[in-house]
Formats: sequence, C-alpha cells, structure tokens
Amino acid sequence: MKDQFVIAYLADFSMTQEVVSHACFLARMLNKGLILLYVEDPHQKGPNVDQATATLQQIEAAHPEVHPAHVAMKGDTRQVIDALPSMLNGVIAVAGVNPRAQRHTPTHPRRVLHLFGGCKIAYITVQTPLTDPATYSHIGYGIDFRKESKEKLIWASYFSRFNHSQLTMLHFNYTDQGLHSKWNNNIRFMNKFFNGLGVSYQQHTVEGRALFPETLVCDTAALIGCGLFISVTTDTRDLDIIEWFAGTQEQRTICNPHRLPVLFINPRNDIYVLCD
Repeated sequence: MKDQFVIAYLADFSMTQEVVSHACFLARMLNKGLILLYVEDPHQKGPNVDQATATLQQIEAAHPEVHPAHVAMKGDTRQVIDALPSMLNGVIAVAGVNPRAQRHTPTHPRRVLHLFGGCKIAYITVQTPLTDPATYSHIGYGIDFRKESKEKLIWASYFSRFNHSQLTMLHFNYTDQGLHSKWNNNIRFMNKFFNGLGVSYQQHTVEGRALFPETLVCDTAALIGCGLFISVTTDTRDLDIIEWFAGTQEQRTICNPHRLPVLFINPRNDIYVLCD
C-alpha cells in the first residue's frame, strides 16, 4: 500500500484518456499510488455514483501496471478537492481542461481553476493525452521578482531528481533596480536550494513585455521545447484592478494554444508536498 497518491480527477469522463495517461506517468515517476476520483456533484451534470463506479472499474482494469484504486462519492467537488491531502493522502492531482467546453461544465478552464482554487496540493491541467513520456523530459518555469516564484522550485526539483528532467528557468531582464534586486534575491535562493539537492538548470531570457507576463513566459517555454510549465496561481488577496476586470494570468495560461500541460501551485502556507 502506497503512502501517498496521485489523484486522477475524472470530472465527467469526457477526458478520461487525457487525465489517466498523465496520472499513470506521474504515479510511476514518483513511485506513488494512483486514485481515480469521481464526484457526483449536485451542481454538475454527470453519471451517478453507481454508473461512475462501473466506468472506474473498467479504467482500473485497463491499467494493471499501476494498480489504480478508485473513489466515487457524492458531495461538493470543491470541498472534496480541498480535502484531498487528508481524505485521500493526495500529493498531486491531474485534471482535464477543454477550452471549448461550455462555461459551467467541469472541464471548462475557469471552472477547473475555481474547483481547484483552495487545493492544498499541486495540480496539473492537461488538454491532450500523454503519448510520449519524453514530454516530461524538459520542464520550464519562470522566476520573477515576486516571492511566490520560489514556490515552484520544490516541484521543479522533483522532476529533476525523479525523472532526470532538464530544467529551464525563464526570466525577464529587469531594468528597474528595485525589481532586479528582488529577482536576484530569488535567484540566490534558488541556487542555494538546488545546490543542496544536486539539481542543475539552464536559463533562458524572455524577450518583450506583456500585460500578462506569466502567459508570455508560458508561450516561450512551449517554443523552446518544454513539455510542462510550472506556474503559481494568483493570490486572490493580491488581485489588482486589471485582474479584477481582465482576469488572472492563469485563466490564459491554463488554456494556452500550445496545449502545454501546466502544473499549478496555489500560494498558501499549508501546501502539501511529497514524502521522499
């Protein structure tokens, strides 16, 4: 019996292949168990628990190499996701995203971000099935002047240590001395953290400026061949006037046109990580 689990959140079974293929890879990479999760939510259309259980059992049988378990339950999906660490010993979740889904369906990008808004574990949003494990051989993440940037480092290190992935740190060149100083402090922290783990990385300068910098960093990561992008969501307490009206960066990054998987981390003090 595993001590921690990768959670494959199957919202309505419309993206089963997409979610399960990535979740199986992560379970093997991290040497963790895999749980297939379905929630019969009165706020969402979908199969009932009995119908979902039959489908989950079929998915289990199709993936004997990772010995998945399944959980089908009734409840409020957001509350279930918030409780994943304590209820299911979850350490990372995988969720399907369909930019063309109807607004209130559980695979719509904004709906996914809402459901995982209080999540205490990292979660990967995927748009396509994983057909080549080499997808995860190159991981991109941005480091800017915000202190939240440092929260990406622990998961970047997991991919380097457990999958021997190449890490690329993307950054802007800051001309403002105050911003450059804050960015440089984050770089010093990263170097000290990575040196202690024996993790190395490359760096790449992002050209240009954008209203939503993280979206531009994500685009650049895709263009240089990264197979996964690590991002930190916006703390709702720090929303500025532009974000209130135009939306947050993650609302654009999650449905990026490159269909790049995105690992999101919510900025919180009680985030759960691996036991390794």
